[in-house]
Parts: sequence; structure tokens; C-alpha cells
Amino acid sequence: MLNIKTIIINKNRGWRGLASIQCMNSIGVQEMSQIFSFSQPMWNDMLRGYIVVQDSEHYHVIEFEDREKLPLGQRSVLIKNFTANVIAVHSYAKSNWPIEVKTGAHYIALNNYTKNRNNHTESDWNCIGIRVVPII
Repeated sequence: MLNIKTIIINKNRGWRGLASIQCMNSIGVQEMSQIFSFSQPMWNDMLRGYIVVQDSEHYHVIEFEDREKLPLGQRSVLIKNFTANVIAVHSYAKSNWPIEVKTGAHYIALNNYTKNRNNHTESDWNCIGIRVVPII
């Protein structure tokens, strides 16, 4: 079982960009981290206080507070070191998804996460791999 007490989220590109999450335990040691594509449904889940991470066997729905610190109404802004306290972590075996989901909010967050294919690159290039250089 994960012992996540705090999450840190960063997004350094536009709305099609990537975001990263670091999950920290009670003594500040990183339990896990993940890079994910920043889709509108996942942003809506964050505004409701939910984010999903995964490991090889489980999806983990993280419920967090402090969401009023997020830039409300827009996902196109940069997010630098958004830190939130974790209320609860609910783990679901990938083999049992979606059978044993506890609440409708968890189902929505998990469904949005699994539909968000995370088709991305971790490079500094744009989403289609073309670097644009203006000629003056």
C-alpha cells in the first residue's frame, strides 16, 4: 500500500504539454513519480480533487485538498510546484478495473485516466516533433 501524504504537480508547457506528479511520503521521500499527458478531463478531475497514478499492477486514485491553489478555469497556464496534502489513496487492481470501483468519482477519474492514452514524448520538442525556428 502506498504511503502518500503530499503530491507535487508541475506543468511546463501549453495545454497539449506534459505534466509530472511526484508522490511524497510523510518524511518527504518520493514514493513514486509519473509523467502524463494533460488532457481536459484529467484537468477537470484535478479541479475536483482527484488524480490517478499507476504502477505495474494497480491504479491509485489520489484524493487531495488545497485544490483552490490551482489556476481555476484554465489548464493552459503553467503549474509550478503545486503542492497538496493527500486525503486518501484508493488502489484498484488493474485486473479488476472497472469491477471494484468504490465511488462514481473514482470511476470517472479512472475512466478519464485510462482513456488518456499518454501518447507523448518526454522531449522539449512540440507534440508532433517539429521544431519551429523563425527566419528574420
